[in-house]
Amino acid sequence: MEKHIPEIYDREETTIEDVELILELLEKHHCKNVLEPFCGTGRILLPIAARGVKITGMDGAKVMLNRLQNKLKEESEAVKNNVSVIHSELMGYTWPSGFDAVILGGNFFFEFGSLEEQQKILTKAYQSVKPGGYIFISSDTIEGELPDYWCSVGEENPAFPSGICEDGVELKGYSKPVYVNKTNKIWKAHRRLEIFKNDKLTEEYHWEIQKYPIGYSEILEMIHQLNLEILDSWGDIKLRKPFQTGDNKAAFWLRKKR
Repeated sequence: MEKHIPEIYDREETTIEDVELILELLEKHHCKNVLEPFCGTGRILLPIAARGVKITGMDGAKVMLNRLQNKLKEESEAVKNNVSVIHSELMGYTWPSGFDAVILGGNFFFEFGSLEEQQKILTKAYQSVKPGGYIFISSDTIEGELPDYWCSVGEENPAFPSGICEDGVELKGYSKPVYVNKTNKIWKAHRRLEIFKNDKLTEEYHWEIQKYPIGYSEILEMIHQLNLEILDSWGDIKLRKPFQTGDNKAAFWLRKKR
């Protein structure tokens, strides 16, 4: 499982529109020293390093960082020299500071099960960026109540990670909601992962998760509480369109006031 989950992750997470936007923003605002929490296997980190920007990646998942390190072995010395990697559980870890920009991409808000945890992560990003520096946020959003398709308690469906890896090992992931508070947007699920080798089930894992699908207005409130300046925002990164009511994604380019 150590290598199989990151392999499937890389196969599924191939979006480049946010990477292109981030690269443009970093260049426009002359950012040369960047922090990326939740960097995973380097989808955003590696292109930034290839542009000559120093970047520190952090992640709590060792298996993801291992794949990132393997990718780095194939890069030039210049790119390798631009990258630092920290393995740590990010909620309790004291993040490094003094960065020109902090990148919070990849739907990071949905990694956390409460608004308080999400607020704490954005506050850590605020503390890590220098005065006059920038924060990039990108996240799915759900405004108001949870939609009905989130509320099928007891119904198990296929979920990440699922797929056949290069060595023939097959992963089958499942998710079954076990508790939903539609009004307060509290969602809990039982997760299950089956691993097959030569068509035989060899391992099975079980765990519980909780998510709080944050809304656009809640992100705005966090931004205002930290007194961050919104320089730009989008509801559709690909088309660079401003956020409109009903959009299920939101991105922001913020500046920490001096």
